Amino acid sequence: MKDSQIKQYASQLATKYQDQLSKQRDVVLSITLNEKALQNLMKDFKARSDLLNSINWITVKDAAGGKFLGALKGTTTGRKQEGRNRSIMKYGETYKTCEIDSGVQINWRLIDELEVTQENFEELFTRFTENQFILDMLKIGWHGESQAVNTQAEDLSDVTKGWLAQLKEQNPANIITGGKSAGKIALFTENADYKNLDELATALRNKLPAEYQERNDLVFLVGAELASKANANIQGAYLYSENNGMNNLYLSNYFGGMPSFIPPQFPKKCAVVTTLKNLSIYTQKTSCHRSIYNDENTGDYINAYYRQECYVVENLNLMAAIEHKNVVFENE
Repeated sequence: MKDSQIKQYASQLATKYQDQLSKQRDVVLSITLNEKALQNLMKDFKARSDLLNSINWITVKDAAGGKFLGALKGTTTGRKQEGRNRSIMKYGETYKTCEIDSGVQINWRLIDELEVTQENFEELFTRFTENQFILDMLKIGWHGESQAVNTQAEDLSDVTKGWLAQLKEQNPANIITGGKSAGKIALFTENADYKNLDELATALRNKLPAEYQERNDLVFLVGAELASKANANIQGAYLYSENNGMNNLYLSNYFGGMPSFIPPQFPKKCAVVTTLKNLSIYTQKTSCHRSIYNDENTGDYINAYYRQECYVVENLNLMAAIEHKNVVFENE
């Protein structure tokens, strides 16, 4: 089995991360990323996903601590008869990272075929591996509900708690769970709770405190099935087939006065109003490890990315959502 292309690919990663190839038998690359190398990885990943590039991806020193960007809530300006007007930044809300391990196992035979038949080996190998790492990061953000010792859920809901799960747990008042019928949200019919996306977006916007409702950086995130049922048009639909799955699909219309798009890996019946800078991923600086190694027993190469990481809603008052599991359409 030829491994020249694998070593070339690993050598490029080593150069990018300011390290060198491993001298261990069957280990091509084994690097604990320093701070600069981690920044290079983050820059590379963010360049492939406009959503990942738009939210906060922050490196943190400690495995657990206080939220960074959500400490200041509400307004800051006013007047006091006695003394000065001040809005106090409170770091009462916390984060806690956990072990997250991404890895792809690729058979030698497939590696050989890619080497022999394809000139763009690096691009294809990246598509098989690193692109899926990015998709998984985003999927956990939307679908993560718990943290299992041994994960099994295909939707990655048991890796760690994502943004929606945190909102449900920590600010349930901002979750719409029902309409005329408890535990049921009827959409897009004449007698529905919300007849169209505009009504739904407005209802979610109105869930936010008054001081946030007039912000012009609010966005309306909508699931693919909601957009389809509402006959919403996607901007540049002719480019749809070129989407790599990691980028947003922008809708032509504004809803509730807000720009709208379908984020990658977003639940198909979900809808959210927030700002993109209200969503964060925290990665512990010293925890990240990249490796590529050969498994003689299985006849595979493994490309892996290990880190300590968590998801954070910076300001829980600045996000509202529907319980997508309760959404029903006509005749359902």
